[in-house]
Amino acid sequence: MIKKLGKIVGIYAVIYLLCSLVFVGLFHTPLFRSMEVLMYRGIVFILMTGILAAVMMFFCKRKWKSLFDFKDVILMFLGFCCVNMVLFTLVPVTVERSVSVFTLSYMEENPGAYTVEDMEKIFQEKYVCEFKAFDKRFTEQIVSGNVEETEEGYVLNERGKFTVNFFRAISSLFDTDERLIYPNENSVENTESSSEKTADK
Repeated sequence: MIKKLGKIVGIYAVIYLLCSLVFVGLFHTPLFRSMEVLMYRGIVFILMTGILAAVMMFFCKRKWKSLFDFKDVILMFLGFCCVNMVLFTLVPVTVERSVSVFTLSYMEENPGAYTVEDMEKIFQEKYVCEFKAFDKRFTEQIVSGNVEETEEGYVLNERGKFTVNFFRAISSLFDTDERLIYPNENSVENTESSSEKTADK
């Protein structure tokens, strides 16, 4: 029984590792290079390699009928996609857009002591202006279909409003910092105004 279980686990592990290597390798190919959003390109690659993992498990099912059945094919696909989606969004996507990653990397490349004001200035000049960080993020929202262009400029559409409400629900559920999802209510002016009203009372 233990030997049989070990074989099953081993086959699952081999398929997962092989397809994960293919998944990582796809990022170094021209395939879907035109996709501007890393997240979307990664999702396509996860689905592709998830299907590959399911196909490999299907052939294992045919060879070892006593060990596997059709549910293993489905489980392989779902398990591979779920695990790699979590890892992909947690690590590569974070590295690609994280302010913390930029800050630490800059300090590593430019040894020395910095004040908070120094780093804020560097962040504005290099990350925001030189690297066009805002342009990149705004383009993502256009590609995602959350904003659309009109004669007057870009406006938030119905999908965008749904996305904002979804984010607010998640923020409320996990009690996260609400300043990013309610920027007007949490602006410096409003905070100071609230403090003054409290003082007057």
